[in-house]
Amino acid sequence: MEEQLLKIFEGNSELFITTSLTGEVDERGKTVGQTITVHEPVTLKIWKDHLDGTKRIGIKPEKENKCRWGCIDVDPHNYKNYNQKKIVDIIKEFNLPLIPTRSKSGGLHLFLFLNDWYPVKDILKKLHQWNNDFFQAQEIFPMNKCLNMPYFNMNATTEFAYTDENTPVMIGTFLDLIKKKTLSLEQLNKIKVKEYEPESDWKQYPPCCQKMISEKWSGNHRNDLLFNIGVLEMRKADGNLSKKEITHILLERNKEVFTTPLDEKEVVNTVANSVSKKNYNLRCNTPLCDKDKCKFRKLGIGSQVPDLIDDFEQIEFIRSTKSIEYSFVFQGEKIIIGPEDMKDEKSFRVKLLRYGIYWITLPKPRSGPSPFEMLMSTIVRQAVENEKMKFEDTLGEEKYNFLKKFFESHIEEDDFDKLQDNYVVLDSKTNLCYFKKITFEKFLGNNKTFKSAAEAMHLLGCERIDYHEGVKNVWSVEMPKFVDYKKTEKKVSKKTVSEMDDEFHTGKFRT
Repeated sequence: MEEQLLKIFEGNSELFITTSLTGEVDERGKTVGQTITVHEPVTLKIWKDHLDGTKRIGIKPEKENKCRWGCIDVDPHNYKNYNQKKIVDIIKEFNLPLIPTRSKSGGLHLFLFLNDWYPVKDILKKLHQWNNDFFQAQEIFPMNKCLNMPYFNMNATTEFAYTDENTPVMIGTFLDLIKKKTLSLEQLNKIKVKEYEPESDWKQYPPCCQKMISEKWSGNHRNDLLFNIGVLEMRKADGNLSKKEITHILLERNKEVFTTPLDEKEVVNTVANSVSKKNYNLRCNTPLCDKDKCKFRKLGIGSQVPDLIDDFEQIEFIRSTKSIEYSFVFQGEKIIIGPEDMKDEKSFRVKLLRYGIYWITLPKPRSGPSPFEMLMSTIVRQAVENEKMKFEDTLGEEKYNFLKKFFESHIEEDDFDKLQDNYVVLDSKTNLCYFKKITFEKFLGNNKTFKSAAEAMHLLGCERIDYHEGVKNVWSVEMPKFVDYKKTEKKVSKKTVSEMDDEFHTGKFRT
């Protein structure tokens, strides 16, 4: 078993975590664990200890910006009354290539398995898409941290996989499920699933309301959370609900969303009264609050986002070395705008006038985000890159030349001992470059091309690695396309021997 699992869950092989349970339970009912990071190779012995119940381990999926498995970590807000069946049913109904396993705390790990090493960004793109559509989880792996493995103490485990019929299975069946659901990247990208909306306008609900409706709530702040449900219902009805109608809805929702419902008198006399006063501002900062998502929801704190966004079609972006432009079709006209046109509504109006379109200023709310700013941010988020005009090199000329010089003057091939000597070491097998941050900082010096080494490394997409070939805190990046490696090859010069050298005379008079 350990041989198969070592291969299946292959990741960063130079470290792992061990977790021991403290016996404590937090307010959500989650089992509390104490974690230690171990900087040692992941071996068959480590996996055997895990399966035998001696040492619970966690693995980091990514290695050199690639991975061969990922996971959506469904961490419920209510562990005491959590039922995984709803999640398992969604996986089955929408034919998602995920295998759900019970976590040590009682949540779910939804695993995706791949037949080879693929770029992390490609895997995360698909997992984030599914998570936004179906699960609303907070953590998605790879995320530069370790994840606890299933089947700890396999013969008496509670950390098992579920079939599509919601049946827990032993490890042998789990391995069979992996074989059936393992995909290539090409197969993964071809998967199309229908949209999931448990209720009308589901994707526009505030995240707190989504969480309550999908998995119930057993914690504190019930009064505030039910009030938010009332605000949601009012916004869905454009405020056209009588006190009697909103009271009836809240009494039903009270039973649906809380494991321990509020007293009916409190619902009627307190919550319903507050909502019926047309106080439609959500009460934020609850345990289920997610403002970053909520501000983009028409029924959340982003309620002022105009429906006008639906009239913007074929939204694309075109990137160049110095700027970025957005294009879309609005009122039958193909329009191109840049950052200067998006900075305020006046500039946007002037731009549209050049296309013969008069823009009416959007009404500003008493509170909450500006409708125009929300409109622009939505355009940016929805825009897809124009493939015909795709620009690969987004570096400015000065930065481009600086980085090109850095790599071409520092590269050594496959000699990892030179990482400590301010070299960039190229792994010829993987085409990945490794270097210490201080190496770039020394090269940068007082040069003003970049504000810092961190800026340049972020621009290139570098990733920090705890240990590589015995060297701590190494950074890696795929060999940039603009680097001409042939120019980095060393030329061995032939030494010319003159009459002033001892070698000349030694050779001349040697017999």
